Amino acid sequence: MDRIVHVCNGDSTADTLSLADLPGEIVVWADALDQGPVLNVPDAEHWKIRGEFWASRGYADDPAKLSAWDRGVDEAAAAEELILWFEHDLFDQLALIRLLARLARRGLPSTLTIVSIDRHPEVPNFLGLGQLKPEQLAELWPRRTPLSRDAIDEAITAWIAVTSPDPRALPFLSRRIKAMPFLAGALERQLEEFPDPTSGLSRTERQLLAAVARGAATGGDLMQAAQAIDPRYPLTDGLLVTTLKELGRCGFVDGAPTSAPAPDAFKDVRVTITATGRQALAGALDRIHEHGIDDWRGGVRLHGKGPVWRWDSAQRKLLER
Repeated sequence: MDRIVHVCNGDSTADTLSLADLPGEIVVWADALDQGPVLNVPDAEHWKIRGEFWASRGYADDPAKLSAWDRGVDEAAAAEELILWFEHDLFDQLALIRLLARLARRGLPSTLTIVSIDRHPEVPNFLGLGQLKPEQLAELWPRRTPLSRDAIDEAITAWIAVTSPDPRALPFLSRRIKAMPFLAGALERQLEEFPDPTSGLSRTERQLLAAVARGAATGGDLMQAAQAIDPRYPLTDGLLVTTLKELGRCGFVDGAPTSAPAPDAFKDVRVTITATGRQALAGALDRIHEHGIDDWRGGVRLHGKGPVWRWDSAQRKLLER
């Protein structure tokens, strides 16, 4: 029998897929490229940089784990068919363009197909493939589609843009992507994570701060509020804790976590907005000028009290301030 390999976006999807009674092996690739430095560098340097970043955040995604994910996909490329299970959101689309750029460079499999959705009729608030039951994943299998050369070329171009220290190609690409149905939206969502021109807050920071201002205090309430309005970037518990820590550092919320993210740490969260936080939310002060920033958006370092790259969503343009 021809070898078939499924590559999916995390252990949750992999576990459910293993119960779906589909032919083939399952490989996981799950580095969260929406966070930390993502540079176009040789493998060993990439794994080292990413491992150091995750260690700084309190996670154990060391270089060995990251390299094992890449090598698992490299080996899977020898299969007769490689199926990529990646949904619509920013996390998955960034992973997808990295994998496609890597496969194109190292050698494409004989048949390369994808299962990618942004909704499901039986899941009203669809966030990702990890929500689906084994039989629901099995029903998607016959709907897998071949990845065209145009789609692969778009992924390569997008990967180069995302990993560049200059983000100015991203707005152009977000208007030109055609062959990959969810990539343009993901690139736009990536741009929305850059600081805004007035408050210096990212969209995620602004949404969380607004939810706290409306009275959401617990981790569960904040997760629900964020996920309800942001389907292209569903908030994870780790990102929630990290973002609240940053808002706390700036004095915008009281009660923010102070330690590294840990399993279920978000359940202990109980925060309130401060007067300064309300000022930031109203755009009356600039977080970056007041408190500085030390973060990454792909290959772009955001550091110090400015100027840094910002995204003006109303004008749909990047600027430095």
